[in-house]
Amino acid sequence: MLHYPVGIDAVDGFPATATAQNKGCTDGRQQGVIRMAYYLTSDESLFGQAPSGLMPPTGGRTAIVRPGTIAQPAARGQALLASLLRCMNVAAALDTIRTHVEAFLTVTSISWQVDDERYCCTVCQPSEHTIPVALTLDDRPFGRLRLHSRRPVSEGELAELREMLAVVAYPLRNLRMLEHALIAAEHDALTGLKNRRAFDLELKAVHARVDRYGGVASLLILDMTRFKAINDTYGHDVGDRALARVAEGLDRCLRETDSAYRLGGDEFVVILPETPYRGARRLGTRLLEWFGHHPLREPGGEQVTLRARIGMAQFREGESAEEWFRRADQALYGNAGMAGDGCRLGRLA
Repeated sequence: MLHYPVGIDAVDGFPATATAQNKGCTDGRQQGVIRMAYYLTSDESLFGQAPSGLMPPTGGRTAIVRPGTIAQPAARGQALLASLLRCMNVAAALDTIRTHVEAFLTVTSISWQVDDERYCCTVCQPSEHTIPVALTLDDRPFGRLRLHSRRPVSEGELAELREMLAVVAYPLRNLRMLEHALIAAEHDALTGLKNRRAFDLELKAVHARVDRYGGVASLLILDMTRFKAINDTYGHDVGDRALARVAEGLDRCLRETDSAYRLGGDEFVVILPETPYRGARRLGTRLLEWFGHHPLREPGGEQVTLRARIGMAQFREGESAEEWFRRADQALYGNAGMAGDGCRLGRLA
């Protein structure tokens, strides 16, 4: 459930202008926006470094007020929060933030670095003026935003920017958690490959595309041989390493347009778009050669050789996705018939 604190008064230490805007406010949502400002500070306060895009003092001159700066920062924060609640992923949220910030400051791109992950908006253009903004969540560091601007920003604009971005920490946290959950739902934890659920969805999509618009595509099913013997002889930890090594071989040998999946146990499948049977066979041969040259090495110096058998099937016009997969599975066990071009859809081992 998405959760945002509401109805909490501003505390001492918040900028006087923002506190004054909140006085007498009867809208709980607006109070929540003001309170959430405490989850965000700038890199200047955390690291002692001022943003590189900060405009130097004007020497007493009156700053130019841009049209977008007339609106109250708290109202901008409410509008931004409402828009963020409609976003479905982090990239869309960063695009939304960029759109709202451009009401008073032209930015060329926004990125968010949290732990070892980096998210970017869809429009990313470099700029010499960088405005770093560090986020905190529940008084703990929560990554940093980097906004790139075509010009330096004034002290007033920076203050408005900080207050406006006070609402972004919780939506970004929730969207990041959602993306992690979706990734976990479609990926195998041991090998990092996509799982059976993801395969079923992609197979239907590829089948529908080839069946409607023509073209070629092939399936390749790989099954490890003597895998039970590896588990019984060396233990399940070595068996897990063997499965991970198969995933590594797939990653090394496949093209960027190919996609690999672990169906379960020691069985894997690869979807090869725009690939006829002969291309699938070349890939299968390359995989078997890679396994032969990359055995597992035990601490005692013993080598565990990986062996596999592979079945292949090229899509036939008019057949269903299930029939296509069934032919590849039959080829895996040597029960395949003849393809339309006279090539036997057999197996490699």
